[in-house]
Amino acid sequence: GHDPHVGHGDFGFEIAGGTVLFRLARATDAPGWFDGLCRAGILTRPFSEDPTWLRFGLPDAGGWSRLEAALKSVMEIAR
Repeated sequence: GHDPHVGHGDFGFEIAGGTVLFRLARATDAPGWFDGLCRAGILTRPFSEDPTWLRFGLPDAGGWSRLEAALKSVMEIAR
């Protein structure tokens, strides 16, 4: 996969798992990440059983720049 940045802690959350289609992340402000990524059009799912978990979809080969831009944008708001 072409996942060089999502998962190295660069965005302020910890990657807890995932597949070729999504990543499961742990963040203290998971609801804020959920809101911001949804607003950017990134498929995202919160978890009621653990409010620090968040799952977000990974793009096809042409969409990595859009996902990275969304992550950077939400990270700036979260600071």
